[in-house]
Amino acid sequence: MEMETISVVIPIYNQSNLIGWTLEALMANSLQPQEVIIVDDGSSDNVQSIVTAFESRAPFTLRLLSVIHGGPGAARDAGWRAAEGEIVAFTDADAVPDRLWLEWGLKGFSSPKVGGVEGQVEGGDMPPKILTHQVKNPYGGQFMTANMFYRRSVIAKVGGFKSPYREDSDLAFSVLEAGYDIVFSRNARVIHPPREESWRFYFSKANRKRFEALLFRNHPQIAPQYLPRFQPTELLIISGELMVLLSLILGVWFLAGGLFLLAIGLPKRLADWLDGRQYSSREYLIAWLVTLVLVPVEAYHHWMGVLKPPQFHVKT
Repeated sequence: MEMETISVVIPIYNQSNLIGWTLEALMANSLQPQEVIIVDDGSSDNVQSIVTAFESRAPFTLRLLSVIHGGPGAARDAGWRAAEGEIVAFTDADAVPDRLWLEWGLKGFSSPKVGGVEGQVEGGDMPPKILTHQVKNPYGGQFMTANMFYRRSVIAKVGGFKSPYREDSDLAFSVLEAGYDIVFSRNARVIHPPREESWRFYFSKANRKRFEALLFRNHPQIAPQYLPRFQPTELLIISGELMVLLSLILGVWFLAGGLFLLAIGLPKRLADWLDGRQYSSREYLIAWLVTLVLVPVEAYHHWMGVLKPPQFHVKT
């Protein structure tokens, strides 16, 4: 059987200092792609000069596509539409594909029924800290576009990326609903090193909870199979906070009840966040306070997404 051609699509936003590692890894891959398309999502750094420096060295066609800043979903959508390969492989500008990444990803398309292949995402050797943005997908079912392969014809059939955020799950759910399989390939590995962020990052990310609610509206049958509809710890924390506030009017029993609910909900939420991370006692205390504020903020954006779904333009 004739080998299918591969296009690699990489969105980038002010990460010119990292994209070199990704391109070096692709140049060392055992199976070379037909082309690599870097989609500049309105960056203000020197991504153009970095890509130009790699053009003469790359054993594949290297293209830079510039779009107006619209989020990773819009950038990836522009990338696959410009691609020429029969298979489109997606990764991130701060990810490092394994030497056999493309080879194992292509092997996953064992039949025409396979519309997508999901690869393993690892965190690397650097131990994460309290403010580290950590991405992992060891067992599949998360459909992270840091490591996903799709048939270009299948992406076109389902209409491409329809959401600027949570676009990875939205596309995967659309592919599954269309009757295709998405298989997991543990050997198609990508390293996604931890990235240091600020406290503000977590609050700006909370705004994207609106798009999570959209997944349940657009994919009512598929989404509950892969995503929790609500977090029990979220309900406990918010209820506890409300009871503590109401205790100013209703008395000590409401205070005791609120503290009890917080004592149940907060440790689990905090443990999930701090799992495997390195932190000082001061950072640990700050994390408690941030969690108390962050949980209701996330809940607010989630329910705003339910009541007033985000609007976005769907390309045809």
